[in-house]
Amino acid sequence: MTSDTNERHGSGLRLSDEQLGILHRGIDELLATTEGFEFSPSISQRYPNPLANLASKTVPQPDKLRQTIRQRMGDDPVSVLEEVLALLELLAVNQSGIDEHLIDDASFVGTCFSSKRCNGWISFLGDGNRGKLEKAINSRWQFRFFAGPDGTASLYPLLSILVRYGYTYGRIPYGDPHAMSHFIEDHTPGLLVCSPKMSDLELTLSLAAMKMGVPAVVPKDYPFELGRLLRAESVEEITDAVVGFANIRRLLGTPAANPLPEYMSREHARQKIEPETVWGETAESFYIAQKGTVDNCSVEVIGQPGESMGITLTIDAEPMDAFDLSYLEFRASQAIRMISGAMAKYTEGKLQVELAGDADVTPSMIGDAMSALLTNELPKLDKIAVEINFDAEHNRQAQPAIAQQIQQRNEQIESATDENTEVFYNCIGCSPFAPDHVCVVSPDRPPQCGKMYGQIKTGALYAFDDTSNIHHSKLHRDINSYLPVEKGKCLDPVKGEFEGVNKRAAELSGGRTNRIYLHSLDEFPHTGCACYRIIMFKTDQPKAGVGIMAAGYKGTCPDGRTWNDLRYALTGRQTPGMAGAAPAYLKSERFLADHNGWESVIWVCPKIAAIMGENLPSHVETPKG
Repeated sequence: MTSDTNERHGSGLRLSDEQLGILHRGIDELLATTEGFEFSPSISQRYPNPLANLASKTVPQPDKLRQTIRQRMGDDPVSVLEEVLALLELLAVNQSGIDEHLIDDASFVGTCFSSKRCNGWISFLGDGNRGKLEKAINSRWQFRFFAGPDGTASLYPLLSILVRYGYTYGRIPYGDPHAMSHFIEDHTPGLLVCSPKMSDLELTLSLAAMKMGVPAVVPKDYPFELGRLLRAESVEEITDAVVGFANIRRLLGTPAANPLPEYMSREHARQKIEPETVWGETAESFYIAQKGTVDNCSVEVIGQPGESMGITLTIDAEPMDAFDLSYLEFRASQAIRMISGAMAKYTEGKLQVELAGDADVTPSMIGDAMSALLTNELPKLDKIAVEINFDAEHNRQAQPAIAQQIQQRNEQIESATDENTEVFYNCIGCSPFAPDHVCVVSPDRPPQCGKMYGQIKTGALYAFDDTSNIHHSKLHRDINSYLPVEKGKCLDPVKGEFEGVNKRAAELSGGRTNRIYLHSLDEFPHTGCACYRIIMFKTDQPKAGVGIMAAGYKGTCPDGRTWNDLRYALTGRQTPGMAGAAPAYLKSERFLADHNGWESVIWVCPKIAAIMGENLPSHVETPKG
């Protein structure tokens, strides 16, 4: 395999007679094939003709487009490759069934979001065995493959989504192919794989795609030197090469996680059972996670299984504060659901274990499962002791102290604020597909995706990365998805702006986002990812104020905007006038502090009204149903 990292976008490129001949023949064929065609919109209503708008701010008339290409191709055919891609779109939108190969607006954001869970997107050109290549590539990696109808338009679905990606997440304006090419090569996960024996038209389109910023794996006799390319011939070489570009995402290299016992499976978590045996349902039963000295991971069972059960998780780690203990207590309880025939009911201070009649489950298995899940997901926690005590008298005597310990822990959690906390947390789990976005998590600004604050915090302190298959872009390839951040000097206590938070956001976004207000929608509001559960937005209807809509709401807000309208405006970037959040933020004491909190809210959708219940101010309008 050989490489060529020439990143010119056609400027000053000199072509040989052979290369000029390929381009002339390819362009002539495309001109002939599209003779008499007219542009029609694709399946996307927001970007109905993305490639045409890449070449021109307005969709050109086909005759004028042809005239431009014919006038300039004689002197410099490379200069008209953007117009050639517009011709490709003209061909594609006139093909029967093309919409079956494209992604509509409703699915587009989800497709981009899910790209963080794969290495990237691939399209093929040439006569290679696509089935064989796909199988070989995904035997080692995780790619999604895009293809159009057989023939010339097969490349169009990939190019279409990449350009729409640039418009949406990069804010690239129409008619700016140079800016688009740099955004695509830096931030989108697209890749072209070319096989030998490509036609002149396929060679022309591959060159146009590379000029657009798409890298390519090409055969060794590929005739051009424009763009980022790797030369590979065999299936093995191609499989190695597809992850060789900076825009292709990779999993963070982490130490091997502690394996779960064979009797545990995450698939069991969905099981439903009819319990015949219940442990831990008596008044004196208790369950608590606490900080302490532990030599090694261990499980101790005292007494014979019965209705009374006291479980103590002792964890030896720093800092292991109230937030950490509360989350780990909750998470460890969920391990029991991963055992066949076992269920668990967790309420703070108590854990009931329910067993089916045929369940082959012992107390030791319960303890091992709880410890194993924590050390699997948070590998820096390597000293956990589990004690399961079935002595009712012991539990009765221990229970008051346990209750007091939990009460003190809750008081610490409830008293934590942005002001009295020095360390906040960042999550960059969505940054692979949203390069402007850095999530800032603080006591008064919970994670906008709805995850628990403690999950982000413990992940930052005790894990090596998010364990949910996040493939990182180059900027974050060696960084844990969850990170602590010193908040630094408070620049504005009302808006919620902090010097350390701004500095870290600039670092993690590569300078794309430099200031963040945690509690304001003006100027520099929190960036949006795509998994926010609610959107807060400024509106003039029914009067000037703030509206709040929950994800997936089917209606419209008073000014006529839908959930998809708001989502496209916010997704992946910083959008003055709106911000994403989770329902937990609605009850934060710092909720939209810069706008006087709930006094500024004038409209909410029914789901938000239900969440707030009696706490919803009477002046807030809510649609019926």
